[in-house]
Amino acid sequence: MKIKLSLSYNEKWIAKGEILEVSAETLEDLDKAIEEELKKKGFRGEIKVYMEFDYSTIPQWIRQFHPHYFNREVIFKID
Repeated sequence: MKIKLSLSYNEKWIAKGEILEVSAETLEDLDKAIEEELKKKGFRGEIKVYMEFDYSTIPQWIRQFHPHYFNREVIFKID
């Protein structure tokens, strides 16, 4: 199964889509929050979560180092 989310930043990382919305201080914590939310919603098996970055929200402080956006795909294996 593949789920698509929008990824943005506004003092915290935010991933949201039709089935969930979570936020966290770090990308690592965001991944954990997504996994927990998927578990709560009853998802099982291998789930690919594709996060497309909303460039309009890129933090100003990071633009000098990363003047581009990024997308992420994380694969969760939930028993």
